[in-house]
Amino acid sequence: MTYDQRITGSKGSKVLGVAAHTSLGGYCFIVQEDTVVTVFEVGGVDSLAAYGLSGTTLKAGAYISVPEQSTITAITMTSGSVIIYNG
Repeated sequence: MTYDQRITGSKGSKVLGVAAHTSLGGYCFIVQEDTVVTVFEVGGVDSLAAYGLSGTTLKAGAYISVPEQSTITAITMTSGSVIIYNG
């Protein structure tokens, strides 16, 4: 994937609500409302603490991205919603 594709979101996006979401392939997400994330995996590895998402409420507009060549593979939310952009 080139940098230009990441900026434009040319591979699509998806709204994710309260639930466990697996088999994802995103490179970032944007929080739509107060959101609590309890599972966050990057490349199949638990990354909740590494990204500072443990025990925190993300506010609307928060932008969470992973490094190039990395992929968000799973996310679980107990409240709120996000838009995830496909990589």
